[in-house]
Amino acid sequence: MDLLEAHDLRALSDRLVAIPSASPDPEGEARVARALLEALPAGIERGEWPAADGRPVAWARLRGRSRRAVLLLGHTDTVGAAEFAALDGARGAGLAFDPAALRTRFLDPAFAAAAPGPVLADLQEERLAPGTWVFGRGALDMKGGLAAAAGALASLAASGPPPGDVLLVACPDEEHESRGMLAAIERLAELKERDGVSFAGAINLDYADEPAAFAGVSGKLLLGLYVLGEPTHAAAPFAGVDAAQLAAALVTRLTTAESMVDVWRERRGVPPVALRVRDLKPVYNLQTAVEAVAELNIVMLDRPLDETLERAVAECEAAASDLLAAMRTLARHGGWNGPGPALPEGAVMTYGELVDRAREAAAGALTAPAGESDARALALERVRRLARAARLRGPAVVLYLVPPFYPAAAPGAGPLVRAARAVLGAAGVPVRDYYPSVSDSAYLAWRSDAANALAAHVPVWEREYRLPVGTMRALDLDVVNLGPWGRDAHGLFERVHAPWTFERLPQLVADVTRAALEA
Repeated sequence: MDLLEAHDLRALSDRLVAIPSASPDPEGEARVARALLEALPAGIERGEWPAADGRPVAWARLRGRSRRAVLLLGHTDTVGAAEFAALDGARGAGLAFDPAALRTRFLDPAFAAAAPGPVLADLQEERLAPGTWVFGRGALDMKGGLAAAAGALASLAASGPPPGDVLLVACPDEEHESRGMLAAIERLAELKERDGVSFAGAINLDYADEPAAFAGVSGKLLLGLYVLGEPTHAAAPFAGVDAAQLAAALVTRLTTAESMVDVWRERRGVPPVALRVRDLKPVYNLQTAVEAVAELNIVMLDRPLDETLERAVAECEAAASDLLAAMRTLARHGGWNGPGPALPEGAVMTYGELVDRAREAAAGALTAPAGESDARALALERVRRLARAARLRGPAVVLYLVPPFYPAAAPGAGPLVRAARAVLGAAGVPVRDYYPSVSDSAYLAWRSDAANALAAHVPVWEREYRLPVGTMRALDLDVVNLGPWGRDAHGLFERVHAPWTFERLPQLVADVTRAALEA
């Protein structure tokens, strides 16, 4: 069976990058899936599983000498490429999908002179050692990883049947709502139950910012903040509370609070990041915002979800109190009419507490608005309806949880993790705790105690948003992330380190896989 050499894998990565597939893009993601499967050597089974919306999950199966199996996992989608338009308008946007042309553009002395320091250093390395870096949207996250997975599968196939099965799965929608992965885990569970496949674990080939592997999976929750103000004229700001100003204060506090950073042993997560902040005014006028909304990405390691919510409530109470106190002080010093409102007792509450306040009116407020299908929009609308039903007055803040949710899993100790530590340790590659980014691999197990908290605080839980918790718990796979390394994922200068990704990585993945199957 044919090996895929480094130049073949780089060419495959370039072909995949050339296909725009910013999720959700059914056509682009399908083309990437099929190009990946077509690149595999003959003799490897392959096919597609449909996600709920019809987008294909690409799979390939190398049959081994037993029903023990290792899963190789990747995704076919990327984020968008709007920032590339800054290179040369509409033509510049096209450069995002042309690694060779993008390299030429970046190496132009006039352009490189204005590049940020770390980028400039890598561009200089590329001049001195051409082929070190590959640029383009998805080169790092994670079409280079798909090419490396194809190389590992070809390497394993070339030496005859491996000790067990190797299954490659490439999902659409990882950057959006993980619909591909949620379909894939049902098929993986079928293989386990129907075919007697015993998974030793999963290797996720997503990117990192260093040549390292990671045991353990970070989780993610999306925290919604519904902010209710007390409207006033813009010329009399001390007579009320501007919901937009209050939302900004909450976001600033939560994204800089040490208490919101999760810690597991020596591993620290990242602080919350705001993914959405806006007022809910339908038109322009001189009235301050009555309502505002924010959504914050919170990375979880080991902290219980309830404790994360408790900390967020405390930080919101402190932020709101500080802001209102500062406004009262400003009014007093300036001699303006005031003194302005203070924060009422219980004004910061969770969604579950809001439901309790609304009591009998809650049932009607939970019906879905006609024509609305987006789960995040539905969650916000339910909070707004309940706030009206509870006759909530500002200033007030409601904390609720918004889809999607990704459970965390601490580093495991099963055969794949043991094999990774042994093989990679001998190769001088560190195995760190917890992959720092959020990925589809979170859905390969459910070791979380979050189900009750999700039921209490996700307005669309088990309505418009469901997770196959039972299937995830039954799969229960340890995960090792071993993928490309590079810099600036999701950014203009996204680039992957080619010698690692196309020369070294495929064999490391193959070696870890074989060792796990032999364990």
